[in-house]
Parts: sequence; structure tokens; C-alpha cells
Amino acid sequence: MLILATCLISGLVAVLPAYALDTLSPGQQLNRGESLASQNGCFTFILQDDGNLVLYQQGNKALWQAGTSGKAVARAVMQGDGNLVLYGYDNTPVWNSRTDGKDGSRLIIQNDGNVVIYTPSQNRAVWNTKTGTTQVCR
Repeated sequence: MLILATCLISGLVAVLPAYALDTLSPGQQLNRGESLASQNGCFTFILQDDGNLVLYQQGNKALWQAGTSGKAVARAVMQGDGNLVLYGYDNTPVWNSRTDGKDGSRLIIQNDGNVVIYTPSQNRAVWNTKTGTTQVCR
């Protein structure tokens, strides 16, 4: 369930998502062209218009990709069972993180450039892009 917060801006009411922009929680999704960003702004995890899910470092350097370029991927869903799944327009799975059975897990793009799926109870990593770096972003 997406919880919404409201704020008053210049007499207009705006609806803002109440979730972190670096996290996909269970049930949340990225559609084509949408992205997550690390809190430090150095890394972006985007479902590109070509259907590929890609992690970029600042300066457009690709660090990881799902290998789904050219496929009819419509959305990336962080499922309630803990599996990150890329679905086609016909709702068929195109790619997945193979982390089902880890109910309630969430995906986070960390400030070190690693994208990780963590379990909720033990905060244990069950999948990652293996892209963590100690380089300082500029």
C-alpha cells in the first residue's frame, strides 16, 4: 500500500509519495523511464525506455545491467515475496532476482553504488549487484 503525504505549496495541495527515493518496498514498482537514486545522488537505478534495468554512476557510467535491452519490459516490481521481477507488457516475467521466499524484502540503492535486496527481519542481504565502490563521487 502506498501511503501518501500532502503538503501545501503556494495555495495548491500537492500529493507526494511517503517512501524513500532510494528504496523499492514490497508492492512498489518502476515503470519504463522511472528511476531510483542513492541518497548522495551519485548513483541511479533506472528502467530504461529500451527495457533494460541499469545502474549508472554519476557521469553516465553503467555499472550493472539486467541484460533486457530490446525486450518488451514494462515495469520492475518488488514483489511481496521478496523477488524483484521485470514484467513484459503481457504480464509475463522477463527477468528476476531469484529471491522469492524472502517475504517483505526491499531493494535499496546504497551510497556506495551497490543495489541490495534486504530481508525485513534480519536485515540480511539476499541479492546485490556487486557494484559497491569506495570511490568518492564528484
